[in-house]
Amino acid sequence: MNRRSLLLAAGAVGVTTAVGGAAAAIAATGPERGGPARPMLTWELVGGFVPAGWSALRAPRLVAYDDGVLIADAAKRLRIGPGEVRSLRNHATTVLRDPANGQRRPGAPMIADVPSTVFTARANGRKFSLTFEGLEETRRDRAYPTPAYSLLDHLTQLRNRVTGSGAAFHPDAVRAVVVLLDAAQPTTAVQPWPAGVPVPQFRKDEFLTQMDLRDRQARALMRAVPHPDQPQWPVLKLPDGRRAQLNWRFLLPHE
Repeated sequence: MNRRSLLLAAGAVGVTTAVGGAAAAIAATGPERGGPARPMLTWELVGGFVPAGWSALRAPRLVAYDDGVLIADAAKRLRIGPGEVRSLRNHATTVLRDPANGQRRPGAPMIADVPSTVFTARANGRKFSLTFEGLEETRRDRAYPTPAYSLLDHLTQLRNRVTGSGAAFHPDAVRAVVVLLDAAQPTTAVQPWPAGVPVPQFRKDEFLTQMDLRDRQARALMRAVPHPDQPQWPVLKLPDGRRAQLNWRFLLPHE
């Protein structure tokens, strides 16, 4: 069995993505370019033991924009007031501007194959970011300083509000991930490649690619594959006869 078959057997075999070890703080001076949808704060998970193609599809757990719009998992949205926006910005920048808050406690246990948490905040033209390996999984062991878990609690509370009472986030914009199958890979139902959706292009020896689609092309894909959260990705037949698995998520305003 070759590498691609190992990754794609049953459509859900894990691969490990390496993440930089030590947490790092970033402070970039000067105004940042971007449109009105520039995110003020993002909470992301990166790496870990995940299926092939999953990293490209994994949406931020929470994104907060300057106008108070919060989007969780690229699926639900909710607007908070200016006071809460200021409180969130102040809390996040206070924690993230101090690199000591991203340092693991000496002797803290390491947990293999868990994702890293990345918090990023922007304020007054400056950007601050810290990466925590297994932040949620090591909470009982207090692997990181208390401010890191305080920020996690703040963002978790906001995310729970968005997922619990927010409106559906359904833009006409999606990120599609397409994974080629081996010719000998057994499959059940196979659908034709959807009309109106660009055919993915793969470089030599490449078996995974992604496409960001908007407007008519995005709507065509959503009609053909309406349920992206299904555990078994749909199998589609490309015009050249090759078969591929496909899944998608909604694009965020700043993507």
